[in-house]
Amino acid sequence: MSFASLGLCEPILAGVRAAGYEQPTDIQARAIPEILNRRDLIGLGETGSGKTAAFGLPLLHQLCGGEPGLRAIVIVPTRELCVQVAENLRAYAAHTGLHVCTAFGGIDLSIQESAFKRGCDVVVACPGRLIDHLERRNLTLEKVRTVVLDEADRMLDMGFMPQIRRIFMRLTGERQTLLFSATMPPEVERLVGDFLPNAARVQIGTRSHVPTTIKHRFVAVTVAQKLATLEQLLARETGKVLIFVNKKLGCERLGGALKRSRLPAESIHGDKSAEARHTVLQGFDRGKVRFLVATDVAARGIDVDDIELVINFDFPLSVEDYVHRTGRTGRVGRSGRALSMVAPSELRLHRAVTAHLKGDPNAAASVSAPGRRTGGARKPRREGRGRSRRAAMAG
Repeated sequence: MSFASLGLCEPILAGVRAAGYEQPTDIQARAIPEILNRRDLIGLGETGSGKTAAFGLPLLHQLCGGEPGLRAIVIVPTRELCVQVAENLRAYAAHTGLHVCTAFGGIDLSIQESAFKRGCDVVVACPGRLIDHLERRNLTLEKVRTVVLDEADRMLDMGFMPQIRRIFMRLTGERQTLLFSATMPPEVERLVGDFLPNAARVQIGTRSHVPTTIKHRFVAVTVAQKLATLEQLLARETGKVLIFVNKKLGCERLGGALKRSRLPAESIHGDKSAEARHTVLQGFDRGKVRFLVATDVAARGIDVDDIELVINFDFPLSVEDYVHRTGRTGRVGRSGRALSMVAPSELRLHRAVTAHLKGDPNAAASVSAPGRRTGGARKPRREGRGRSRRAAMAG
């Protein structure tokens, strides 16, 4: 199957070729024809499955040759994701004459207003900033006929559902609504029931599906041992490593500790300015920063395909978070590794994750426990059972 066989027009195909895409991914092959037929759609797929092109290419196809003006909005949860989705759409639209603008916090409203006035066919926006522009009448949704909710599950996690509903109440006339997400928690299902009751569904893998390209490891440590263990691990790594923590303060402290150990590390979290976060992400993408410490929310803006290892310095608080985090490696068919440190207080969370991995037929064979190369995951050994940290890390 080719992109041309999906029915996309030549200007869009030219953008696809320039982006280096050769064949559509599963979610693209299934979603694009449905969207071109003007159906509402719910797209469920793991991180790295190609969701941005799955909605972006048919959206731009439908705008080609139409009357200029704001006709489509893409709503995303974070500033970083806003910038990256807009960059992708601009690349796809390079031969169309369509204009893609962004609306996110952290910069002056007037800068974005000026961009709107120069001409805008698509706005990629964070919910709060989009509402700011609507209330100031910098934008109108009168002509909008396509709405995309990208990473809907994360918008729920970040508390954006009230803003999403406010935006939908401002939409008039017939419209096509597209919702893309890695998972479908009950709150998002309720949103679907309200605004996409007859939508087609395209699902790649199972809900909370763990990609088959990732090898999982779990290491038993005490809280006091975590930093030294992490530094030993990073000293052996030559590629990009994404390190997750649960809190912003812990993120900043860990990033500083790694830098003091002269490791090429930085941190990214919600308290950093948009400019600082962009600079850090650029450094990570280009390899200047090889070790990036991040919170779950900040990591939603990371779109880097060659992350070799994901480390859970703090164990994720839910199975869904584990899936989201580890899905940052093993993307686009590459192999990847995930390593999670498990302190005694985190054993309950560890058991929930390993039970989920055992229940996933695609993931079970790739799970390894401390001290074992193959086989199913098992409970980490507690400290003090005659097993050294070095031995625990040998698995």
